[in-house]
Amino acid sequence: MSLDQFIPLAKPHITDDEVDAVSAVIRSGWWSTGPNVKEFEEKFSQYLGHDTHSLAVNSCTSGLFLALKALDIGPGDEVIVPSLTFAATAHVVEWCGAKVVLCDVDEKTYNIDIEILSKLITSKTKVIIPVHISGFPCDMDSILDLAKQYDLRIIEDAAHAIGTLYKNKKIGSFGDITVYSFYATKNLACGEGGMVTTRDEKLLDKIRSLAYFGIDKSAFNRYEKRGTWYYQIEELGFKCNMDSMHAALGLVQLKKIDVMNEKRAQIASIYDKKLDRRFKIMNYPDYGTSSWHLYPIRLPLEVSRDLFIEGLKKRNIGSSVHFIPLHEHPHYIENNQDMAQLNSFSGQMLSLPMYPSLSLSDLDQVISETNDLLKELYE
Repeated sequence: MSLDQFIPLAKPHITDDEVDAVSAVIRSGWWSTGPNVKEFEEKFSQYLGHDTHSLAVNSCTSGLFLALKALDIGPGDEVIVPSLTFAATAHVVEWCGAKVVLCDVDEKTYNIDIEILSKLITSKTKVIIPVHISGFPCDMDSILDLAKQYDLRIIEDAAHAIGTLYKNKKIGSFGDITVYSFYATKNLACGEGGMVTTRDEKLLDKIRSLAYFGIDKSAFNRYEKRGTWYYQIEELGFKCNMDSMHAALGLVQLKKIDVMNEKRAQIASIYDKKLDRRFKIMNYPDYGTSSWHLYPIRLPLEVSRDLFIEGLKKRNIGSSVHFIPLHEHPHYIENNQDMAQLNSFSGQMLSLPMYPSLSLSDLDQVISETNDLLKELYE
């Protein structure tokens, strides 16, 4: 890439395989939920292992919402969410009529702080939603211990975490329910889409019904020869099913997710070695392996993040912030618990380009320009 071409923060890894898969669906005439979706669900469960059942949905947000509804979360209930996450993790709680309780994060891993989490649990707490931020696993054993002690349910937000390992086991079965994102910039990209996983088959059946208007599962195959025209609406449901074109993309991407994640890990390793030591990088917990959805860094306190991001843009380097903490937004300002750790560094966080097709020459350019900009602004 020449110096006058922009290097984006992220982009999907697209080959002829993805194009051919979508073309085949278009030619088949079966565009909505069909065999591709079922195959994607089955292959996803096989990928995760440990007796997991999977349901493909139209977004991770939908999956989180359905998970809460399936657990009967509603008015009077409290759900604990880390403040360092995207709005969707908290919004779905409010859509159910429940109260969001924001929690501070660990300053080394950026994941939910276990000690502070334990102090936020009340008699109204029903669910904890840990977020595996950037692809780094949360301390699930400690979270599960709290869930057992206080009889709580765990919904893992794994939007960043397909392929993430916790104690050599893939994220996807530790909590009661796990939800993944297949947004265009995610490690496994379908454009839009998500997957809900659980080891509880009855719970997944309930989520499946909720995902399609509360219709009983006997009608899911009603357009096939073996199906029946008859269906019953058993409860108030929603419209969250995945279509066949997105599933076709998912099937192709799933075949190469480990290869793509390995490329991300290689990029992260080069960043670790070559970035100026004045940047603060992730502290890698010894209990897990990241999927490297993002590569976050922290600027020295003396450096303005706004100036740094603008400086990178002028040098044709994309960057972004993941995330503006929820407690800093007007909608959640009154839910501001003591966020001492997050407040101490969130204003210095930004993410550098990270995607499998990032070439070594482009990566060297990103590192060189980033280091030079720090010297320009800091010295």
